[in-house]
Amino acid sequence: MLQEKYRDVSDEQLIAQLRDGQTEVMDYLMEKYKNLVRKRANALYLIGGETEDLIQEGFLGLLTAIRSFAPERDAAFRTFAEVCIRSRLHTAVRAAQGGKH
Repeated sequence: MLQEKYRDVSDEQLIAQLRDGQTEVMDYLMEKYKNLVRKRANALYLIGGETEDLIQEGFLGLLTAIRSFAPERDAAFRTFAEVCIRSRLHTAVRAAQGGKH
């Protein structure tokens, strides 16, 4: 099982493995961070939308984090992922509101 295989490997090492072609790492990271995505999505409200729409946006933010994480910037992946997820969610909410305050 992926959880057992990668349990003791840091996120930063997992990203490096993913970039080296170990594509199953993507599944593990998506599973690992799904509760964070759901928690952040559930905290927001999307006018005319549903929580599932926000969850999808949150996962897109997580994908952005995985693709653009730069370990040389001395930030933990989890911190970077949270920023990307929140940013994507807030952008979705603002877009749904049509720029209204």
